[in-house]
Amino acid sequence: MSVRRIMTAVTLASMLGVQLAPAIAHAENAMGYRLLPSAEATRLPDNNGALGLNVGPAQRITGSGVTFNLMEVRGVKAGSAGSAAGLQRGDQIIAVNGRVFPTAMAFAAYVKSLRPGARVSVDYIPAGGGPSNAERVAVVMGKPGTNGAQYGQAQERSGGMSTRTKIGLGAAAVLGCYYMGCFSGSGSPAR
Repeated sequence: MSVRRIMTAVTLASMLGVQLAPAIAHAENAMGYRLLPSAEATRLPDNNGALGLNVGPAQRITGSGVTFNLMEVRGVKAGSAGSAAGLQRGDQIIAVNGRVFPTAMAFAAYVKSLRPGARVSVDYIPAGGGPSNAERVAVVMGKPGTNGAQYGQAQERSGGMSTRTKIGLGAAAVLGCYYMGCFSGSGSPAR
């Protein structure tokens, strides 16, 4: 066997080993999201970040040692960062900047810890859609009580294309697995 074949075999084996390894520290799951525990959320600074969304827990997802809630958008303030990004009532937020949240309080604390003008990514399932419809949208954080226009809240555009993108098969597969009962979960899909 040539050195090149041996190196290829070792590389392939190590890549497979990494993917088969169980989730470790920081409660990361197969989607690459990181849980923000409620205790940690209470220690975050208040930097006046706002999305202009009224959210509440929608579904509890448990898998790979991580338990978190999808956050259902129950209202969107006109002219807010969330509105400018195209988020709407019934959307289910999966993560903000790769963070998932066990409670609505942890979600709110994280959003408030962000500075107005900061660029964040929001992964969500559009209202009426399923995991395969999950998208990521770029949002420029607003400030409470303002319409956000001063922070360039409109969706960023590049050559006329929105920054909204599909979040990938990994996230869809894990969330799809939840819907099919692979993980324990409570609550029914909110619409």
